[in-house]
Amino acid sequence: MNNNGSDRTKSVAQMVRETIQKRPSLLDALKMKIVNFSALARMLQAEISEGSLEAIKVAIIRVSDELVTESGLQEEKVLSILRESVVRLQDKIAVIISPEMLDIPYLVTAYLTDSYVYVVDQTKLRNALPDYTQVTSNLVALILISPPRVEETPGFVALITSLLSSREINIVEFISCSTNTVIILDSADALNAFSLLQNFT
Repeated sequence: MNNNGSDRTKSVAQMVRETIQKRPSLLDALKMKIVNFSALARMLQAEISEGSLEAIKVAIIRVSDELVTESGLQEEKVLSILRESVVRLQDKIAVIISPEMLDIPYLVTAYLTDSYVYVVDQTKLRNALPDYTQVTSNLVALILISPPRVEETPGFVALITSLLSSREINIVEFISCSTNTVIILDSADALNAFSLLQNFT
């Protein structure tokens, strides 16, 4: 009898965990400890139609405790990478999008399913570009050069984009490759973004 109860509780706990993991907003709220567990338990009970209210509440509290611990450890790993990163700005940047490969000097390039994207130093473009290219000029590249462990540490890109979003800074292009993160911004946002990231390095 006790074993059956244990199996059922485990099953309910798993359903609660899976339901929470599908909702980023709930995950964030639990990490920040701003959730009314009883209210959330009632909501999830109606949704999963399994388990007692108390069993669901216990499962939520367990998930919350795990998230806070994991989040703290992971956040420190990501912040330590940002603190060790070199941040620099480069102006006079252009982004060129072309349906065909171009023979031009570039800083970074990416091949999409239907086009090529080039991030270039516009002062080094010597020849006229074909009419079919789409060019956005006078941008700024915010370049982060990070320690090698950035490649195996989840959450670094999420942190950067979240920080910029918090200041309402729009990202024109974003390329992350190996230890380099290249963020292309409008020139009006460049100093604000640079100052923001410099606070962590």
